[in-house]
Amino acid sequence: MKLSKYALLGSAIAFLALGATSSCTNNSSSSVADSIQQQYLKKLPREANATIKKLNTNIDTVLFSDNDEIAVILDNGIEVCFDAEGEWDKISMHKNEMTNEIMSLLPPKTQAYLKENTQGKTIKRLDRSRRRRLTVTLSGKEELHFARNGKYMPNDVKKLPSQVTTVLNKYFADDAITTATIDQNFEYSVDLQSGIYLEFDRMGHFERVEMPKGQTIPANFASFFPSLMMKYMSKNYPNRLIHRIIRKDYGYMVKTEKIKNEKPEVVELCFSKKGDYLRLANKGEENEEFKE
Repeated sequence: MKLSKYALLGSAIAFLALGATSSCTNNSSSSVADSIQQQYLKKLPREANATIKKLNTNIDTVLFSDNDEIAVILDNGIEVCFDAEGEWDKISMHKNEMTNEIMSLLPPKTQAYLKENTQGKTIKRLDRSRRRRLTVTLSGKEELHFARNGKYMPNDVKKLPSQVTTVLNKYFADDAITTATIDQNFEYSVDLQSGIYLEFDRMGHFERVEMPKGQTIPANFASFFPSLMMKYMSKNYPNRLIHRIIRKDYGYMVKTEKIKNEKPEVVELCFSKKGDYLRLANKGEENEEFKE
């Protein structure tokens, strides 16, 4: 996330810090700095607060974007970005070394792989998707990809079946594949450069598409789905972004993006295979969503 998106938090706090540290003794300066640190932490969501405390480094600056995302610049120059819920989604080392505290935020399997396979290389950035998949960028722009459970995911682009590549070439020709993986059930997942995520079954049939935050299903890909379903969404939810579509035995489940200050924030609907509206999704119907 670019810092230009953000507004500075607490210029009065920053001013207080400068004035206090220039006029007080070392002990009192330390006390004031601790107080300022606590004021910063109180402004962060609970999850972000807990993460910053784990890093054991003081905050230099806190920046908020207009969509409630947060960037925290630490005293050591490392930048940690959080989503609106307070979950970290990017950590940029910039010119600094990755710390043991940052490494501890990663799943054990990821830690073990990085320690064994990145000797002599510098970790520059960590990016975590909404599905909690992790991309580790090394010096030289080399990227390593890890599943939610921390397991390393080799890039299997060349192993994608023709039915999958046909869909990608038809609807996402201008969107490069960053990662393509095959799981233990021989099902396929594809991450595109735009942030779009897709899943296909072992036969190459479509299973799921998930959009990055703030984006909706591309217009050309909308034609892949039953026209009745897309017309229903357009007529009844014209202002909502379609965040996710999942193929089900009965047809499709569609999830809209959250809309701030609008109730309900999220709408999930079920449609038949032909696209007829069936019902609102049941609570917990996606409880298998994040299993790897």
